[in-house]
Amino acid sequence: MNLYFYTLLSRTLKRTATRLRIIGGSAVGAAFCVLLIFMPGIPAVIKRYIGPAGISMAAAAAILRLDNVKMVWKAAGYLSVYAFAFGGIMKFLFSSVPFFRGKQGEIWYILGAGMLGYQAVSWWIAQAAKKRAADIYKVKLRGEYNEIELDALLDTGNSLREPVSGKPVSVVEEACLLQLAGIKAPEKLKAIPYHSVGRNHGIMEGYEVPEIVIEGKEESMRWQKVIVGISRNKISANGKYQMILHPDLCGR
Repeated sequence: MNLYFYTLLSRTLKRTATRLRIIGGSAVGAAFCVLLIFMPGIPAVIKRYIGPAGISMAAAAAILRLDNVKMVWKAAGYLSVYAFAFGGIMKFLFSSVPFFRGKQGEIWYILGAGMLGYQAVSWWIAQAAKKRAADIYKVKLRGEYNEIELDALLDTGNSLREPVSGKPVSVVEEACLLQLAGIKAPEKLKAIPYHSVGRNHGIMEGYEVPEIVIEGKEESMRWQKVIVGISRNKISANGKYQMILHPDLCGR
């Protein structure tokens, strides 16, 4: 149950702790508690109360990197509340709900596996978010009179191409592209066929941008006469990026 308590404690105290520290600290704390039980010559009050409380406080301080005594005692208070509340709930379930009677062992295994599963899924989601963030680039669109800078997401699933030239097509929010003076010149107009969810096919309005510069992780990539399609809707719901890059422009 240490996994639950330390995870909840990190949220309550608003202290960051890596999953490795929480899992490792919980395992080490549990191991010391078990070791304490089997050590001979130690009074029962220490084995049952004082020892586990001290081990929990030390583990909390290490996991959350609590840097003063006041924070350690505050953490101890919260842990006590969690333990009493959780213990009361479990006692009620095991004694009053027929389904849980005689299944204490199975319930503890399920709760432990559930927390480990939660940590694993959270780690996977965090890694996916990091990868997505790593695929966001600063992009400069340069026109004949001015330039604009946008945040662009590299979308490896973007397969749009201009049918005549076969050039790859990126997508930009219309409100952003209109900041590029003179971009909507009739001679630069392109018709780009596309497919999307809920719609079999359509034609996207596109234009040729004289030059774009993609600021890569190691070097910048410069492209001439790049075709961009116009999106009349927000590309990113949270506004993190305003453009979707074709993977060909980033060597993907």
